[in-house]
Amino acid sequence: MNKLDSFSCEFKELIDRSEKIAVASHLNPDGDNLGSVTAMVGMLKKLGKEAIFVLDDIIPNSFKFLPNLGSAKNPRDLREDFDLFIALDSSDLNRMGPNVSRIFKNSKKTINIDHHFSNDNFASLNIVDDKSPATCELLARIFESLDFELNKNIATSLFTGISTDTGSFKYDSINSNTFIIASELFKYDININEITVNIYQSRTKSKTDLLIKSMNSIEYFCDNKIAVVYVTKDDMTKTNAEKSDADGIVEFVRDIDTVELAVLLKEKDDCIRLSLRSKSKIDCTKIASQFNGGGHVRASGGTINHLNLEKAKNDVIEVAKKQLL
Repeated sequence: MNKLDSFSCEFKELIDRSEKIAVASHLNPDGDNLGSVTAMVGMLKKLGKEAIFVLDDIIPNSFKFLPNLGSAKNPRDLREDFDLFIALDSSDLNRMGPNVSRIFKNSKKTINIDHHFSNDNFASLNIVDDKSPATCELLARIFESLDFELNKNIATSLFTGISTDTGSFKYDSINSNTFIIASELFKYDININEITVNIYQSRTKSKTDLLIKSMNSIEYFCDNKIAVVYVTKDDMTKTNAEKSDADGIVEFVRDIDTVELAVLLKEKDDCIRLSLRSKSKIDCTKIASQFNGGGHVRASGGTINHLNLEKAKNDVIEVAKKQLL
């Protein structure tokens, strides 16, 4: 029995012994976040369990097509303790926010399934594989190890997470197994056009306006190898943008031919959020780790605990320059 098989058996034992199960992921939902949660909720229901998606954030419009979102409940409305809490795609407890963390801590047993190398193994059972390009890929492997039969809804959720967290199968985190797992999901008659249109071809006017506005702020450094863009609170207000509308801006900048590292600085009420994307030379985690963050080699994020955008830019560039050497 290999390591994943052993962990999967423990995972199944905990599910078998539980009736009321909470499932959650990190704040600022993305495709792998929502894909893994909705896939897990779908599987738990299929196994006859009472599953609740604990959601303390707003679901971006592009992911509202996903199944099992109707199981979502605000943590402020939940007072009962759960037999089991399954955290997905979250590297640490703080990433889920204080309201969800409260429920996690009050649950009898906890499971942590994730693919971030910075995961701090915060649950009773930790199934973490930092070589997996997406939590949804790891989850698909767990289901396969246990001979759990999927259905169209579960397969749709898993494919969504794999597609989004691999940059539509472009990132160097993928391997041959990624394509094998993705191809297996087509056996369940997933609607690839529905997934594609919702995620990649439904950009709203406000999101487009925010993208254009942010591009007007772009600055280049180190012979155009590093590019920085800003999203201010004023930008968000003027474009009538939602929080998730800033998603995709840093990737757009990374795709400029000379750029090796793209940096997005997003102004919040009490801090500046940092997003980093690189192509091939820079390890984003080495930069993010200097700013209370982490993530993946080609995609990381962090938090700068002040509101001076100019200082934030200079500090990030100073750290990033060392990675270009």
